This record gives sequence, structure tokens and C-alpha cells, in this order.
Amino acid sequence: MFPLKIFKFNINESETFNKYFAEENGEFHFEGMWFRNQRPENANQSGYENETTQRRRYIHFYNTYINENDNLAMKYAYMIVSNTMPKEENERYLNRILKALKKNSFTKFDDKTWMKENLKIIIEKFDNHPKNELCKASFPDNYNSVDVIAVTDGFDYQAHYERMWKHSTKLFRIPNKRENPKYISDIDEIKKYLPAQVEMGCGPSIAAGIDPLYEMHETYRVQNHLSKKFYYADDDDLMEKLIKDPIASYIKFSQTPKKCLQAQHTEGYKTFDRLYKKGLFVGTVYNNNFDRLVKRFDIPEIILRTYDINTYIQQIEFDKRAKSLICIGTHADRRQVQKQARAAGLQIIFIDPEGFYNDDGFISYPIEGPKDNDLILKTTFEDAMTKFESELL
Repeated sequence: MFPLKIFKFNINESETFNKYFAEENGEFHFEGMWFRNQRPENANQSGYENETTQRRRYIHFYNTYINENDNLAMKYAYMIVSNTMPKEENERYLNRILKALKKNSFTKFDDKTWMKENLKIIIEKFDNHPKNELCKASFPDNYNSVDVIAVTDGFDYQAHYERMWKHSTKLFRIPNKRENPKYISDIDEIKKYLPAQVEMGCGPSIAAGIDPLYEMHETYRVQNHLSKKFYYADDDDLMEKLIKDPIASYIKFSQTPKKCLQAQHTEGYKTFDRLYKKGLFVGTVYNNNFDRLVKRFDIPEIILRTYDINTYIQQIEFDKRAKSLICIGTHADRRQVQKQARAAGLQIIFIDPEGFYNDDGFISYPIEGPKDNDLILKTTFEDAMTKFESELL
């Protein structure tokens, strides 16, 4: 099963992987981590009612890709889903997992380990999870925990397992309060705040054909994008689907890396490059995306989506020439770049359509926490870059 070939590179894609994605050892690591707890602060999303509703669901994946004879191939895969919830819900969940293992010809090695080819499934059940002490967590008496791990045989995942639990102890993020930003329609109103440093969200990547980050929430059964509801218990079929069809699941999990590798610079990106080289944008681009499209222009870039407790909130060094931070397609200040920019005295400017299109038309999706003195240019990355070039150069 592993290494699992995902797709055949063309010459440009092979070179892109080797130059911009692979580390010195030729490996590219793609990772995601989500923590979902029922708390009073997130009751609308989590379904919290009182002290008896304290479900916890953590998901972490860490996949390793290589260039194998001009193919994107998944060399190692690791994923854990840890559920803490009422015992009867965990029992139903566990029964579905066990049924899928039996139906799909996994061989049982001991009380907690199943194998199929070189894919290992590990199941551990706890009355009181051993990491609860680290998390300073306690649960009602009728709760227990089930960890399900899917891992390539021979891959040492223990450090990643420990890192997830340490990372889960970071401060609980409460959505920022929205104030009353000023909406602008004229690029000329931005001119006095240039040159600017830039934080990018998924807006520019979407224009390049890459799925928005919230699509991963559905893939990994984290959270419904429209209702914002968390997936718990009977709605959690992530591991069950993986066990039923591992190859199809891992190919699906690989769609974001695949699309990042295949993505080409749009006109908006090309214009952004010209504007950067003309000095309208300066310094390091702080990026929430994985696609390396900025890096491919040899523009300095730092990817913010790191999963280490010591670097989750990075200390940002803003370019001394910058008068503002322009946030392009960023919904929320999860890595506190905007907060640090305000503290540094920079003007915050958002470029965002505040919504997206689906089969039902345009769906409103306002920026989470803009402040009173912030500016919002309500448009797309592509349109904004066109206006910047035509009106400011």
C-alpha cells in the first residue's frame, strides 16, 4: 500500500516539488491538527448545554510525501482521532470501527492492533485518558475515551502523538469581537498607507484552483462550514471510511497537496509580484496557505500554519518601511499577526469579498474581528491587484 502513488508529475510539477516543497532529505510533510471541545463559550457550535455535555474530539494527521520516479507518493501516513464522550456514544463509535475492520479483512494481532498490508490500526480505550492530567481536564463519570490511530507500519509516530497533546494545552481561542471598521471603495484611500506588508489567507489560493481551507474541515469531519456545528459521535465517520477504503481515503486526503503542486500563478499573483518588485509591498509575506505560490516568485515567505506549541503564535518582525498590514483573504486572526501589527502602530487593511459562492449563490462570510480603525476593501484578490496596478503604478 505504501508508498502510495497519488498522481504522475509532469516536468514542471516534479521540479516544483523538488525545489519548493521537499526538504533536504527529499520529503514533504503535510500536517493538520484540530481540537474540538464542548464549552460554554462555543455552545452554538459545539452543542454545549451544561456540565454533562463536555465532549472532546481531537484530530491530527501528519503525512510524508516524496517524489518517487516523478510521482507524488505518500511515503508515510499517520492520523489519530481521539474521542472523549458518553460511554454509550463511544461504544457505538467503537462498534462501527470494529465492524469495518472485520469486513475489510484487517488481521487482528493483539487486543489493540489490526493490520492490512503495511497499514496499522491501533485502538485504545480509557476510562480516564492518561493525557487528561496534562490537559487539566476532567469529565463526567459516564464518559470515557477512545483513541483510534492509523499509521504506516514502521513509522515512529510517538513524538507526533505527544506533540498533539502538548499543543492542545494552548490557550482556548475565543472568536474576536467585531467592531466597526470603515469600508472603502477607492484604492486611492490606501495609497498613503503604502508600502505595506502582507498577510495572505486562502482567498488568493482559491483563485488558483486550490480548495478553501474549510474544505479540509469536511474531509476530516471537523466542523460544518455553513452551520459551524462540530462533528461528534455518530456524525464522526472519518476513521470508519478510511478503514473501509484506505486507498480512496488517502488519495482524498492528498487532494490539497496535489492541487498546491499543480497550481499556477493567476494574473492576480503575477500582478502581486510586479507590485512587490516596485516596492508597494515589502518584507516577508506571512501566509496561511500551503501552496508556495508566493515563494515561487522568490519573495520571502513564512507559512503561519505550524503545529508546535512554541511557534503557534510567532513573534512577527515587521519591515521598518511598512506603514500598514494588508490582509488578503484572511477570515480570522488565528495567529495574531494583525494584533501584533496594531501593537506596532501599523494600519490594518483587509481585502476580502466577505463571502463565497456555492450552488445557492453568494454566501455572506464576514471577517471575524476587524476593529474600529481598520479599513476593508470588499473585493477579491484578483480585482484588487488589477486596481492597484492601474491606479497606483
